[in-house]
Amino acid sequence: MTKNIEVQTTRQMKALAIAGLDNQIKRIDGFTYKVKSQTVDSWYDVVFQRRHGWTCSCPDHTFRNVECKHITAVYISKELRHKIVNNTDVKEIESQSELICRCKSMNVIKIGVRHNKSGEIQRYKCKDCSQKWSDNLGFAKNKVNSRIITVALDLYFKGVSLRKVSEHLILFHGVKVSNVAVLGWVRKFGEVVAPFVDQLVPKNVSGVYHVDEMMIHVRNETMERGHYQWLWNVMDNTTRFWITSKVSQRREAVDARAVFQDVKRKAPLPNAIVHDGLQSYNEAYNKEFYFHANGQPTIKNVRSVSVRHRGLNQKVERLNGIMRDRESVMRGMQNRKSAQKTIDAYRIHYNFIREHGSIKKTPAEEAGIKLDLGQNKIENLIKLASKKTITL
Repeated sequence: MTKNIEVQTTRQMKALAIAGLDNQIKRIDGFTYKVKSQTVDSWYDVVFQRRHGWTCSCPDHTFRNVECKHITAVYISKELRHKIVNNTDVKEIESQSELICRCKSMNVIKIGVRHNKSGEIQRYKCKDCSQKWSDNLGFAKNKVNSRIITVALDLYFKGVSLRKVSEHLILFHGVKVSNVAVLGWVRKFGEVVAPFVDQLVPKNVSGVYHVDEMMIHVRNETMERGHYQWLWNVMDNTTRFWITSKVSQRREAVDARAVFQDVKRKAPLPNAIVHDGLQSYNEAYNKEFYFHANGQPTIKNVRSVSVRHRGLNQKVERLNGIMRDRESVMRGMQNRKSAQKTIDAYRIHYNFIREHGSIKKTPAEEAGIKLDLGQNKIENLIKLASKKTITL
């Protein structure tokens, strides 16, 4: 009996060690995880099955039928995620004591400022490893003042072209930057912030998700329709929270499935999926959302094509209209990868920065995600993302 208790305690300690390391647990959806092996270079599948509960593909669980350290690590990860969902109040980090060096030391001091044409940039030094760095707002090795960067981002997201943003900076702020540099800031904004905000689960969503697709011009991508790709958008009905956006070459069932899988990673399971009747949605729905309860599907599949349902998808179609209006200034979409970065940046601005006209607050606030972003929302969101990104 004592030996069994010791073995169980050892498994729990190993599970805590796995959960405490970065990039050891990958959440596919609420029922599927991948956990990295601690002995060989491979990943184990941890899956919840209705009849058998949590199962793992590791030898310890497969052959001995015990609750292995990988399943326990998933329990810990889910508990951490649950705490984040129930307490998504993230406070702004400003105190000097919370500055952290690359060596994980918090023994950091200020060592003056760096004088640039765009203004002064604070410099720091770690007293433990002597590492020096600048307050670059999450933009590594950037020489431009953070205030200038946020001004440029704000103008771009409001529909000003890259060239006109560049002209504004030199006329009103005396800072000469190229339109290419501004585009780099937009992409970097998406890269830095997206991993952080995608982990903040919207807990007050209505459960009715609208999905629609539209064609966008991607300069260097050539398919059967020329230089065009498909942009898929999913939005919650009442909060207007823009759940996900994905760019794909086609609009087949496999592409729609990828969109629905992304929805399951970023938001609670819906009560209904509303779409325009495209067959790809029906096939993807049957694969991802068609769960039975007493012979009836628990998630409704609503096709907004009949007279009865016509107009149900207007909210996400309105979002697509906004994207079409701004496509003329979105010059950064040379390929599918850069297009995805640019649209991710737009999605972040739409959810967390821009106040929605009808609900009089940001969609993130309406969905229950409370971030203390203060006056300069863009700058403080980047700071939070740079320091608070976690892996569940």
